[in-house]
Amino acid sequence: MNKSHDCPKVSIIIPVYNTEKYLAKCLESVVNQTYTNIEIIAVDDGSGDNSIGILNEYSKKDSRIKVFQNDVNRGVSHTLNHALKYSSGQIVARMDSDNIMVKDRIEKQVAYLMENPECIVVGGQETYIDEDDKIIGGTRFPLSDREIKKKFFSFQPIADPTSMYNCSKIPPEVFYFDETLTVAEGLDLYFRLFKYGKFANIEDSIILYRQRQNSLISTDIKRTFKFISIVRKRAKKQYGIRPPFMAGIINFCQKIITSILPIWVAVKINDIIKKLTVKV
Repeated sequence: MNKSHDCPKVSIIIPVYNTEKYLAKCLESVVNQTYTNIEIIAVDDGSGDNSIGILNEYSKKDSRIKVFQNDVNRGVSHTLNHALKYSSGQIVARMDSDNIMVKDRIEKQVAYLMENPECIVVGGQETYIDEDDKIIGGTRFPLSDREIKKKFFSFQPIADPTSMYNCSKIPPEVFYFDETLTVAEGLDLYFRLFKYGKFANIEDSIILYRQRQNSLISTDIKRTFKFISIVRKRAKKQYGIRPPFMAGIINFCQKIITSILPIWVAVKINDIIKKLTVKV
């Protein structure tokens, strides 16, 4: 896809919260994408650092960047919905403010959606980096719709910051993030979209995903799994999605592990579970 201006517009939505240390690298990777028919909608969620200053600086240099700010910290789901309200693209791509896009991420994902019109969600692989940008691992998420949808009750087989959505095939009333969820908001959306089309991951790594010690998932794994369990239960009861037998067993074991074991033990076991989908 060389003629980006002839291709569908992509709205890249970026929730921002206290990531001033990494934000400039994130924005540089976004504005320098090989696919240029984009708009960048960044919403600061009441950061206590200089994130909003960095956003405003970049928006002055690049008219494709639109900056908004929540009056107080409202959480990632509200912030994503705020960004969606101002998006105008046929396609929406999600991005986290501490990660880095591979330069042709958007181009590759748009090409996949255009070549596979039955697909409504496409993700990709991640390369893991630490807080100093050192590569420490990567993912091997499944590629096909069948394999991806089988995994949602045991792991999350599409990484949220790699996700891209073909909104022309998704009813507007379905495409939102549940603001009662402080984590697992992406998982809830995936379940809601099951019946509207196919899911896929491309085989290439498309973002550098930063693993930080003070992230919500790292510091409060029990709370994280509590919300994941709520979403999975909702998928069964409200959306009529039935997990494969083995996925149900894994889900049950995860709930037991995170409910009765000390946090440090649960974290260790979670790291072992992650290695089932991660290559180092």
